[in-house]
Amino acid sequence: MHNNHKDVDGRQGEGGGQILRSSLTLALLHGHPLSIRHIRGKRPKPGLMRQHLACVRAAQAISGATVEGAELGSDRLSFAPGPVRGGNYHFDVGSAGSTTLVFQTIVLPLLQAAEPSTVRFSGGTHNPMAPSLTFLEAAFLPLLRRFGASIEIEVERWGYMPAGGGQWVAHIQPSTLSPIVVDHRPEIRDSEVIAHLSNVRHTIGTREIDSYRDHCPVPDSRYGVRHADADCPGNQLSHTLSFGGLNACFTALGQHRLRAETLAARLARRVQRFLASQAALCEHLTDQAMLPLMVAGGGALSCSPLSEHARTNRALIEQLSCIRLGIEERPGHLILHLTQDHP
Repeated sequence: MHNNHKDVDGRQGEGGGQILRSSLTLALLHGHPLSIRHIRGKRPKPGLMRQHLACVRAAQAISGATVEGAELGSDRLSFAPGPVRGGNYHFDVGSAGSTTLVFQTIVLPLLQAAEPSTVRFSGGTHNPMAPSLTFLEAAFLPLLRRFGASIEIEVERWGYMPAGGGQWVAHIQPSTLSPIVVDHRPEIRDSEVIAHLSNVRHTIGTREIDSYRDHCPVPDSRYGVRHADADCPGNQLSHTLSFGGLNACFTALGQHRLRAETLAARLARRVQRFLASQAALCEHLTDQAMLPLMVAGGGALSCSPLSEHARTNRALIEQLSCIRLGIEERPGHLILHLTQDHP
């Protein structure tokens, strides 16, 4: 067996699909073979579901990997990647499976490739249990660009559950990520609240906006209603805070029988909690910043307290890489940074 082979237990920590995705990303970045057992072992329906399979297939496609166990319901996977190659790819997640999670699985490896990539995604773009495409555009990509990544995306159509049908394209240029230091939250430069509507009544958006104004924790925010192309009805309320090259984006999806006023109040509470801290990165971005920090080889980021998701991700990255992700407590926030190699 390859002496650099890594063995992962999918029941560790949170025990969900993120262990699979981060393991695939790390295998692609480091070129090491990987075995994962008990995939999604703590979920009510363990094993590979459609969107997890899409991540495996995408990782296989960009690296010519040898894969065993890549089938629906499988709780074991062996994955031996070759070199990552840029190029033109199309990944169809099927129905409303999350395209953003597939993107996050392969984006860092494709930034390391020798050639540029154009990647088309088909499937879900705004799912309750995954980062929305809005969050990706407003918060995750600006963070990657701060590290030095060259990525642009074009959104053609949104895809909500259950129909999906979203279409978007990522243009990824080979990029070297460099350490960044964001050790405090800069001043807010801009605050924008948008009700996004697809095939639903305009009044829903105006009610959400009117209600959000009553709760909004940021004075002088800008408000708007936008209509997004989609194959099915859908609605999302978003609040994006810009700190100058770094953003926080909070989103909430409308649901059947959920009042516009209730949705607005819930979203405002999340923004209030974030602003009550001193953190520059929200809880979700804290989690998603760990792998870029590792690839950049250094840096320090002002973060929110680690969710169980983030603690699981941190432990996995340390297990599969020769790095430590240090956490330093400061008043009202944490500093996440790289420390010395493993002994």
